[in-house]
Amino acid sequence: MPIEYAQIISTIDQRPESTEPVPVFMDQNDQISGIEHSTEHPGDIRISESGVYVLIAAPQVGRVSGNGPGHVDFWLRKNGEDIPNSNVRCTIKNDDDKDVVVNQTMSAFKKGDVLNIMMAVDKAGEGLGIEAIKTPNRPLIPSIIFSMHKIKESTDGHWISTQKGTKKLWVEN
Repeated sequence: MPIEYAQIISTIDQRPESTEPVPVFMDQNDQISGIEHSTEHPGDIRISESGVYVLIAAPQVGRVSGNGPGHVDFWLRKNGEDIPNSNVRCTIKNDDDKDVVVNQTMSAFKKGDVLNIMMAVDKAGEGLGIEAIKTPNRPLIPSIIFSMHKIKESTDGHWISTQKGTKKLWVEN
């Protein structure tokens, strides 16, 4: 049985010039099998085989100017729709601050679904965003590392928790 997995990174800085959401572009496939991603569509990750996947996005966040708190949000989008409850926020106070924020989810996806990692800043013009950091004699710090792997084959449905986890509901795929 083939195993679907990917580790995809970006080697470039990405600093939105407006406060509107933008997709995060990734330009290098470190490891990939059974998942589609290409430089022709650097913001899209396409599911090749239906199933339940774990997704982890870890952007390296910074800024180039400004002082005071600036916020950068990251969330996941499937087929053009935001995935509920998937947003995380990183706060950068000045141009010396750097941080990594982890965004993760586990969900069922169908063959052909397209995933995007989205980013938005609350202040334009301060260079808020993600950055690749090159240091002497050390490996590159990518501006984002995205990993995913399939943990369950597709079925005709799955159980979800409802009412704050107190009841279960069968959902057909």
